[in-house]
Amino acid sequence: MKKHLWWVISISVLCSGTQSFAAENESPSVELNRLITMGQYAQALELSEDNLEDWEGDPEFDFLYGLAALEAGSPSEAVFALERVAATSTDGILRERARLELARAYFITNNLSAAENLFNLVLANNPPVNVQQNIEAFLILIEARRSSQSSSFTWTLSSFLGSDDNVNSATSLGTIVTPIFGNIELDPNGQQIDDIYSVSQGQMNYKYVLTRDRSVDFGLGLTHLNNFDTDAFDIDSLRVSTTYNWGDNINRFSHGFAASKVLLDRNGFQDSVGLNSAWQHASGNGWYQSAAASYTQIRYDTGGGQTSNDLRDVDQFLLTAGLTKISGAFTHSLNLYRGDENARHPSGGEHNGREFTGLAYSLLYQLNTQHTPYLRVSLQEVDHDSEHPVFSDNPRNDDIESVTAGWFYQFDRNLLISGEISYTNDTSNISLFDHHRFKFQAGFRYRF
Repeated sequence: MKKHLWWVISISVLCSGTQSFAAENESPSVELNRLITMGQYAQALELSEDNLEDWEGDPEFDFLYGLAALEAGSPSEAVFALERVAATSTDGILRERARLELARAYFITNNLSAAENLFNLVLANNPPVNVQQNIEAFLILIEARRSSQSSSFTWTLSSFLGSDDNVNSATSLGTIVTPIFGNIELDPNGQQIDDIYSVSQGQMNYKYVLTRDRSVDFGLGLTHLNNFDTDAFDIDSLRVSTTYNWGDNINRFSHGFAASKVLLDRNGFQDSVGLNSAWQHASGNGWYQSAAASYTQIRYDTGGGQTSNDLRDVDQFLLTAGLTKISGAFTHSLNLYRGDENARHPSGGEHNGREFTGLAYSLLYQLNTQHTPYLRVSLQEVDHDSEHPVFSDNPRNDDIESVTAGWFYQFDRNLLISGEISYTNDTSNISLFDHHRFKFQAGFRYRF
């Protein structure tokens, strides 16, 4: 009897030890999946690394480990884990999911050829429609990134047709009150004018790549705005620019020079030259921050009898700060800017100097790879430096609100069709400058 009792005790102890060992080595995949589902990627990555010695090589664990590393901002770590799953998993669904996430990890680590090959491999297996759309979007990004890493010319041609109920941004009032001359009846050309218009644009860009992370861009742009009935406000403009770009996938910097010339009704109107610098930072998880600064000299033409036009000349300083968040199909952007325009001729032109502060928000929603509706809202406050010599005893102050709604339709990789409507309201303490404006336009942009 004692002999049998010892066997029972021994087996009980052995079974107890085995159960304890199994409990201590229970797969962490359930907890990993929970953390990833809740978006707690850093915690999931930490848990994966704590269990790596015991569970490395298990396909389900490796997949969740790789996904956590990818979302937590460690794509190189994700590559090793996902490569194991893609190569060894006997579960077809898990293997395809691993290939898709591995292709994304390759893209983030700039292994573009490997990413493209894997994306095409998954695409060839006819995945669900939403997966196909995401893959097509990544393939477009791969092509764009390759273009950015080699010297190239880009040509674009744009054409738009629209309606504008205030082409001259003028008041709808027929009479205004001035402190010097009393009531003044405005000429019809000085009041709000509506018209149908067309815009034609041509743009050439040349990117000269110095190294993988450094390039110089050259740009040339021509724009012609033609109002069908009112030639006095037709605009032709020419803009040239050169920009030096450098940085990595986290921080990008640019420093540039730009010059432009504007004709009004085919007569000289305005010239400008400027310097600018910008910075963009990618924080991970869809967050981006940016900042920019520029200095521009704006000069007005004094020909054609407009000898006093130079009183409008200003030197502009502009600072901008931006915050962008990409969240699934939504892209949110918030920009704050502050400008200071100092009159070049304080004697007689001081009222043309001004300070302005603005806040702009935009939202893009990518329905799919072709359709993207968007919305923009902006607020701006403008304070002029001195009272107007004719129209007011007080400095001019404006509050400007603007809202724009539109739609992008990416017909194919080269042709973009778009339409938008916008409304602007300018509330000024000087009635001459108090106005509103409604515009609608639709057209296309084609890239050669």
